Amino acid sequence: MYVLTFIRRKGAKSLPLEELCDKLNTLEPFIPFTKTYPDELQGAFNHPEHAIRAFLLGALYNGYWIGIGVGGLRAPRFAMALGAVGIPECSGEAISYSRLAVEQAPTGAPSKCVVVLGHDQKLSQHATGIARLLYRVCAERSEAENRVISLLIPGVRGQQKAVAQALGISSQAVSKTLVRAQWHEQEAALPVLQELLSSIHRLTPKH
Repeated sequence: MYVLTFIRRKGAKSLPLEELCDKLNTLEPFIPFTKTYPDELQGAFNHPEHAIRAFLLGALYNGYWIGIGVGGLRAPRFAMALGAVGIPECSGEAISYSRLAVEQAPTGAPSKCVVVLGHDQKLSQHATGIARLLYRVCAERSEAENRVISLLIPGVRGQQKAVAQALGISSQAVSKTLVRAQWHEQEAALPVLQELLSSIHRLTPKH
């Protein structure tokens, strides 16, 4: 399981906590995202690709510290059946790793911003390195670039014309925006991070 913790950075321009929570929950997390502290959200995914898409939302405008914990997660069955479970009702090492990761995110010079932690320390370091690069790419995009990218559906080809029509701009303008925003590089790097997260999860001891 992949537990994500988002802590809003003080004074940062970013998506409001409630808006980020709503966007994260459209990604259909295994454990829905809820506010665990006034400036914090937590939730969990059972697929690394969805966890990565979620972390990229938090990276917009450099507004959140992010911790990704990989490992086991136990949720109360009755509460799950009722759809009334959040991370505070769960237990497992993925939660502990996510908490440790988000506490490390502000450290360093420059700050790491996002940290991945799991049982395998070396793979966690590799995953953190890729995640930090992706965070920087997303954090430095303009609002105009984010408007274009927000209309793209991951993995679907031939979308630029439809995006251009929706925004009232040319397909060439969309293409230039994606190049300037390093979107192609982002999409090329995502499978690498996904494989690293999967490997960390696969190597987690089963209890």
